[in-house]
Amino acid sequence: MDDLRIIKVFEDRQIKLRLTEQETNDILLIRNIIGENNLSLQADGKLLISHYVGFVQVNKTRLLIYPKIARIVQDEASYRKAFDALVKMLSYSGFDQVKRISTPQRLSRFDGDILELFIGIFADELLLLFKRDINRSYRRTIENQSFIKGKIDFSENIKSNSFRSHIHAVRFEEFTEDILMNQIFKTVVAHLLKRTTLRDNRLKLSQALLWLEDVEQIKLTNDIWNKVVFTRLNHQYETVFNMAKLFYQNSSLNLNKGDELTFSFLVPLNQLFEKYVYEILKNSMRQGVNVKYQGPIRYLGNANGERLFQLKPDISLVKDDQVIMIVDAKYKEVLDAEGGALISQSDIYQMLAYSVRYSCNQIILAYPKMIGECRKDFQLLNVEIPLEDSILTVKAVQIDLECDTSTLIERLTHSNLFHNQDLIINVV
Repeated sequence: MDDLRIIKVFEDRQIKLRLTEQETNDILLIRNIIGENNLSLQADGKLLISHYVGFVQVNKTRLLIYPKIARIVQDEASYRKAFDALVKMLSYSGFDQVKRISTPQRLSRFDGDILELFIGIFADELLLLFKRDINRSYRRTIENQSFIKGKIDFSENIKSNSFRSHIHAVRFEEFTEDILMNQIFKTVVAHLLKRTTLRDNRLKLSQALLWLEDVEQIKLTNDIWNKVVFTRLNHQYETVFNMAKLFYQNSSLNLNKGDELTFSFLVPLNQLFEKYVYEILKNSMRQGVNVKYQGPIRYLGNANGERLFQLKPDISLVKDDQVIMIVDAKYKEVLDAEGGALISQSDIYQMLAYSVRYSCNQIILAYPKMIGECRKDFQLLNVEIPLEDSILTVKAVQIDLECDTSTLIERLTHSNLFHNQDLIINVV
């Protein structure tokens, strides 16, 4: 794919492009995938994407969308830092395959390309399994043979060989690698080989095809994935099988057609940041503190028997069935050009509603730290709000996505955020 156009853009950062007619049409198709409210393309080539990070490829136009961790700069160094931040958030948000590959040395070979990263992970995992032991199983086969192999299938023999006394329909069990799971793998590998542009990925996918040389490609459908049953004998393939399914589910065209594919992997940035902060806290708290994600759900009030104004905190720290702290993660800029904190009133009002409804007087607002921001303070705000019978403490902090997660946890540990007898953080 020598004529592939790769476009890099930060989420929520406008960029001006010179596009061919075909590239313009491809981006308009991408808009149909992302949604008109999330992608804007002006007549002069100005492109703006909001809310999502990841990748989309339509025909020969690949759009890479990175987290907005830089204010203005849109150079390769900034994109690389954003790529590293995205990988970090993915690796701590349930994408274990990303976590296993996310060392600086291994990540460098993907050149900041999110699609190539996923292809590389898939190829690495698949080859590792094949080298240990390619999955084989018994397959029931019925064939017409001139000799007896297995058992004669009398009903099939009567139907097909009534006038051929020297031919017999036989039924036998064949131990083979040409099974449904491997057929799915080969089909997905063959099409990924057409999409990748990295030499390393092409080499590994080609090696995978050699392992599957005696396996046929098949037509993939939505229901075929449920026909693969995992047991104790093949359970090690389940993770990479789910990755193959991910590629299929995120392609808008059937993998068996000759048409160009539309690949996409899009993650809402706000939710990804929430999940990242949640995982950090969940893996850091001592026993006895339960960290809940997006809950517990409560309502502000009732009217005519109907519950109104749902509340669902991003993260809640619960001890002895009592919410003792709420953490709200907001992926947005919070500092001005001089480093001053710009905490919105609406954010504070939202925290006040949480405090009243959950009887919780400790709340933290977590924002990302942008590249190049001059302020170095971990904590941005510490405000006390008098309530009728208590004091609500609202603190705002910046999460530095450039530093490694262990360093971030250490900063949390040594800050005054959790200097409470009920909240003690483990250093990991």
